[in-house]
Amino acid sequence: MITEKSNDTPFFRSLEGLIFLIGCLLLITQVILFTIFAHYVPGIKKGLFPVIAADLLGGRGVSISVGLEMGLSKFQVIFISVIFNLTYLFILYPLFSYFYEHLIRMKFIGKAVNSTQRAAEKHQSKIERWGALGIAIFVWIPLFSTGSLVGSIIGTLIGMRTIIVICVVILAMVTSAISWAFIFDYLFEFAAGAGKIIPSIFVGLILGVVIFYRLRKFYQLAKQKIKAKKEI
Repeated sequence: MITEKSNDTPFFRSLEGLIFLIGCLLLITQVILFTIFAHYVPGIKKGLFPVIAADLLGGRGVSISVGLEMGLSKFQVIFISVIFNLTYLFILYPLFSYFYEHLIRMKFIGKAVNSTQRAAEKHQSKIERWGALGIAIFVWIPLFSTGSLVGSIIGTLIGMRTIIVICVVILAMVTSAISWAFIFDYLFEFAAGAGKIIPSIFVGLILGVVIFYRLRKFYQLAKQKIKAKKEI
C-alpha cells in the first residue's frame, strides 16, 4: 500500500513536485512539436493520434505496430512513443505518489487509482527479488499492464527511492521503444514478402489479443461487483 507523503514538505517543493513540473513542460513541448511536425510531415499528421490512442488502450507494443502499419518510420514511432510516455509518467506518477490518499477517495479517479495499484501489486512479488533489474525488464515488455506508470508504482511499493525509480523506468521505456520498433519493423518487412496483407493481419491479431484480455478483465470485475452485492 502506498502512503501519502508527509505534508511537512509542500508538493511543489518536493521531488514529486519537481517531476510534475518537468512533466508539464514536456506536455507543452509535446503539443508544440507535434503541431509543427503534423504541419510539415504528412505521415505524422495521419498517424499521431492513432498511435497515442493505441498506446493508451493497448500499450507500447500495440502503438508501435499500429504506427508502422500506418506508414510511419520506426524513428517517428520511437519519437512519439518516448515523448508521450515520458510526459504521461512525469505527470501521473508524482500525483499518484504524493496525493494517493486524496485520490483514492475521489469517486471516479479513485477507481482508476485503485485499478492501477492492483495491477502493480499483482506483479510486485515477482519483481521484488530482482529490484531495479526486475523493474527494468518489466517495463521493457511492451504490454498495457507493463507500462511505465505501473512499473514506477511497483518500484515505490518495494521501497525504491523516487529518483532511482524514475531513472530505471525511463531507461527501460526508451530501450523498449527503440528495440521493439526495430523488431516490429523487421517482422513487417519479412511478412510483407509473403503478401501485402500479412502485416495488417499481424496488427489485427495483436489488437484482437489486447481487446480480448481487456474485455475479460472487465467481465471479471463485473462478476466481483455482482458477488459483493449478493454477499451484502
